[in-house]
Amino acid sequence: MADGNLLLRSIGGAIEPLLSKPWLALGLMLLAGTAAEAQNLYVTDEVLINLRTGPSTQNTIIQNLSTGDAVTVLEENREDGYARVRTPTGAEGWVLRRYLQEMPAARNMLTSSQQALAQARERIAELEDTIESLSEQLGTVTQRMEEAESAATTLNAELVDVRSASANALTIRDQFESQRRTNFDLEQRVEALTMENAELAGRANREWFLLGAGVLFAGIVLGLIVPSLRRKRRVNW
Repeated sequence: MADGNLLLRSIGGAIEPLLSKPWLALGLMLLAGTAAEAQNLYVTDEVLINLRTGPSTQNTIIQNLSTGDAVTVLEENREDGYARVRTPTGAEGWVLRRYLQEMPAARNMLTSSQQALAQARERIAELEDTIESLSEQLGTVTQRMEEAESAATTLNAELVDVRSASANALTIRDQFESQRRTNFDLEQRVEALTMENAELAGRANREWFLLGAGVLFAGIVLGLIVPSLRRKRRVNW
């Protein structure tokens, strides 16, 4: 930075004697064109320059401008090498035009670059923290997805078991219904056989009653006939 300041001062010192020659100043004026209107320029790497009330060293100093201060050029007096400028605070005055440049001073640019670099590093650190946090969240989400996939696999297996059990249950239900119908048919058959046995038993009882009644009647008849036959035999003897 110091070498740059020395170089600019050397160039300024070399140009200043040339500007004192009217013909050279006129040529520079022709090359530079008309006065700039509302152009933003910056104080060069000189430590301090004077803002005066007029375009000469005889005029009163209003304030000092430091390296990198931004000013707005309102008009230029190329014969004297001065420019009328306005500072950001609103102060207006005249300064030597050769101490103004279109780009900010290297020192200010370096400071701005260092600040931008520091901000960029802070931003990078923030982004790294964000990336780390997102990586942790991604790991958590991945783990949850794996757990969900495992649970889904388990549920699918359970669903297969349930479907198989459901199929077995349907088979068992069909078998139960078939057995129930068979049992119902057997119960109907047993009931019918029971009724038939009861009917047969009643018929047998009636037949035995009739048979006993017949035997009894025959015994009575024989009991009446046999004594008669015995009396007839005795008479005949």
